[in-house]
Amino acid sequence: MSPDPRISALAEALSGAASGAPGLDALRQILDAMTVKVALMAPDRQHIYANRAYLAMIGTTLDKAVGTTIGDMLGPDLLRNTASAADRALAGETVQTEGWITQADGQQRYVTRMHAPHRDEAGAVTGYFVILQDMTERRQVQDDLFRLAYYDPVTGLANRLMLLKHMADYRNMGEPFTLVILDIDRFAEIRSSMGQGFANELLDDLAQRMAAQAAAFDLIARVSDHAFALLGSSACDRPLIEGAVETLAAAVRSVRSSSGGTVFLSASVGIAEAMPGHERPEDVLRDAEIATARAREMGGGRMAWFDPTMHAHMVEQVRLEHDLRGALASGNDIWVAYQPIVEMVTGGLAGFEALMRWSHPKRGNIPPGVFIPIAESTGLVVSLGTWVLREACRQIAEWQDRREPGSAPLFMSVNLSSHQLSDPNFVQVVREVLRETGVEPSWIKLELTESAVMDKAEQSIRLLRDLRALGIKLSIDDFGTGYSSLSYLHKLPIDSLKVDRSFVSAMHQSEENRAIVRIIMDLARLLGFDVIAEGIETSADANLLRALACDYGQGYHFARPLPPADAGRLVGGDLPWQMPR
Repeated sequence: MSPDPRISALAEALSGAASGAPGLDALRQILDAMTVKVALMAPDRQHIYANRAYLAMIGTTLDKAVGTTIGDMLGPDLLRNTASAADRALAGETVQTEGWITQADGQQRYVTRMHAPHRDEAGAVTGYFVILQDMTERRQVQDDLFRLAYYDPVTGLANRLMLLKHMADYRNMGEPFTLVILDIDRFAEIRSSMGQGFANELLDDLAQRMAAQAAAFDLIARVSDHAFALLGSSACDRPLIEGAVETLAAAVRSVRSSSGGTVFLSASVGIAEAMPGHERPEDVLRDAEIATARAREMGGGRMAWFDPTMHAHMVEQVRLEHDLRGALASGNDIWVAYQPIVEMVTGGLAGFEALMRWSHPKRGNIPPGVFIPIAESTGLVVSLGTWVLREACRQIAEWQDRREPGSAPLFMSVNLSSHQLSDPNFVQVVREVLRETGVEPSWIKLELTESAVMDKAEQSIRLLRDLRALGIKLSIDDFGTGYSSLSYLHKLPIDSLKVDRSFVSAMHQSEENRAIVRIIMDLARLLGFDVIAEGIETSADANLLRALACDYGQGYHFARPLPPADAGRLVGGDLPWQMPR
């Protein structure tokens, strides 16, 4: 087919040949100055004309390009991929597409492609234009934004949004799936002690190890600071998933930093299966995270499958936390009970232990064993502890003026949590409470558990010394149930050891049990501590402890924890345990 003479004239004019048409000469110069790539093609896909930018892309000159196809210059795949758009342009349609193209120099460029018909004066299509605009930089920005939105910058894994997107796709296709959450235990402590850089190296190594061991899963995502999600499609096969999780747990234990540093890691694992009752992907993720929390509550390094009772329990915990915060803010429903501490030899009142109580307006009295763990897990225990300390100090200051003439000052024991020990402002808080209430520091005895002290022994010793410098007395609570080291025990600036109720209740069962209590008391005397026994429930308990020369005791044998008014009546000397029974 012979070329249309008008196209030939246009091509000749655009190619720079003398045309006698100044407008065409100017158009040629404009096209050559443009970065947009422009070519005019004949119906047989051969080049008739191309501007300078287009020729640079295909790596040739106009003379050599004329009469060739794009397939001749850049490969047959490109010719096949653009054939449909060329056919539509020859049919009179303007078509716009986009995609990657490999230039003659090997560079990959992302372009928008327009195929537009070229018509003669009568409107007949006599060829088509190809117009290409390089959008590589914009595409790279889009890709960067996409990676920021959907991928984790530390590990390169998908993030929470990408996970939810995949779960939504599965749900829309009716595809069943199972979600596994793998949460690294104690990761916050590792990061705070070793640094963020070291922690990131561990995360990166863990991501690589999981990718190598996660053939049973379709997607791995980092969904929080120290938690990963693994998404598996198809029907849930519990033995298969549990086996895959065990393999991943082994990978966690073998993680090391790129510098060769190693720490022992374990993971709490929660698993949830997508069910018809899940309205959104977020619901499946929520349930998997609830199961993970349950695994962590069991001590870490465990696996737990979600069941609906977990969700109900979590909802209940959240409601209780909300109500507890409200009670603390108002101060109306929380109060302090006081259990007497008795001098074992004389039976006289030595002091009290302050114990927090919560009278819920709708649920009634909520046991400390229910609300204290909630306060511990949310950090609310620090505020609650300060509130109890202030109330106890105010109360003991009031009671000192009502005690029997000539009797020794009463003391008030107040329990501390590990969160309070970790609070860098705690000593200042105690100092301010002492000043506000006007209490003598020696009247206050702060009780700490073995585990809270020994978890960070050196830091705890420094804190205890600062408290002791205020004049506060200190006691180790539940002694014998933790893991105290004698090498640290003699360094602790404490005044008392409190024998745990489990030892007291077991004294009558065997000589060995009585020997344990005797050894604790001998150790305390050797180190200059006094001894308080808790959980004394019978006169036999009290008599045996007196025989062992125990200093102080408390328990139901003397009195239960009492409201302030009832406890106040004991201060004046009205002691029911001294009366005949």
